[in-house]
Amino acid sequence: MATYHTVPVEDQRTSVPLFQPRKSRSVLATVMLTTCIITFVFQTELAQYVQKTTNYSKPYFILYISHSCYIFMIPLQLIVEYIQLNHSKDATVYQRILETVNKSRSSVKNSLLELQYRVKGTQTHSLGFVIRTSICLSVLLTLPAYIWYLSVNLTSMSNLTAIYNTGCFFAYLFSILLLHDRIVAAKVGAVMLCMAGVVAMACWPQKELEDGQDILESKTAGGDWIGIAVASFGATLLGFYEVYYKKYASPSQPTILFANTITGIIGIVTILFLWIPFPLLHVTGVETFELPDLSTFGYILAIASMSVIYNATFMAVIALVNPVFAAVGVMLTVPAVAVTDVLLTGVMVPVSTIVGSGLILIGFYILNKQVGNEEKIDQDLSLEGQAYN
Repeated sequence: MATYHTVPVEDQRTSVPLFQPRKSRSVLATVMLTTCIITFVFQTELAQYVQKTTNYSKPYFILYISHSCYIFMIPLQLIVEYIQLNHSKDATVYQRILETVNKSRSSVKNSLLELQYRVKGTQTHSLGFVIRTSICLSVLLTLPAYIWYLSVNLTSMSNLTAIYNTGCFFAYLFSILLLHDRIVAAKVGAVMLCMAGVVAMACWPQKELEDGQDILESKTAGGDWIGIAVASFGATLLGFYEVYYKKYASPSQPTILFANTITGIIGIVTILFLWIPFPLLHVTGVETFELPDLSTFGYILAIASMSVIYNATFMAVIALVNPVFAAVGVMLTVPAVAVTDVLLTGVMVPVSTIVGSGLILIGFYILNKQVGNEEKIDQDLSLEGQAYN
């Protein structure tokens, strides 16, 4: 990976071939996906620890803090840009900072204008475009996360995990409808294998060791179906969010700088607007407002920091490749969390997890190979375009 940016950035090249090879994007996306998986594992283990050691159950407050912390992606990204930029040896620290800010602002502005023209056919009123898009992204990101918390008490965790991991199916469906992706047999097969994996983990017959009753009998049938319906709606929203981001918040030549700037703006929008549900939730009794103690708040900040890195890298993968690759790739968190649980607890995972994880890994391998084939086609087209010019 020669540079932190995907090519081209600003005016580094005077001429841009019609077809851009995606090899550098794939390498960078793989690094981002690996980081995404690692941070998700840490986030999950931290959340489980907090749930077992504290009685603080305020999901919307935790979400608000986590998503508000996205604002820190902007200064963190500027620090990375500062380190990456080749500064003049005679420049002062202030001059270097100013140069970094100006170059970053210019790059983001160029990406924004290109994105706005592609989406709306105009480059006027950019601020309004950014505000509307950011509000939509913030709401679409918060809703499925909050629905997940609501579904916890309506269905089993195995069902909930399985349903939310079917987001890859909805991402592919919306990619076909909104991004006009072609229906490719390899992609369909990969998505179906991954869905079969999560269904296997959810529906594999198993007995509750304590009372000998089937684990599926722990909830009433009616309540379970309500939970499944609510969770399915959340998974649909999650898939739609991924495709919406790709269509309306990812320029044709995506950069990590622009992706993380969008993440930071989502944090700003969250702070300014998404406090509004607090009084509504408090008055209705759905979630009474209550501040956590200092120790619990420390754990919430730790979860938030993992959430910031996870969402930033996840959106980068969507921008660099496509929503289907990101949605299927993030399903690797299922076997990753299972392996981590074994290492931490020493308790062997059930057969259903092993079978399901195997199907997910096979599905991801097939999808990754298909992405590689598409990269090769892009590379050939790029070379042909350069030879023609």
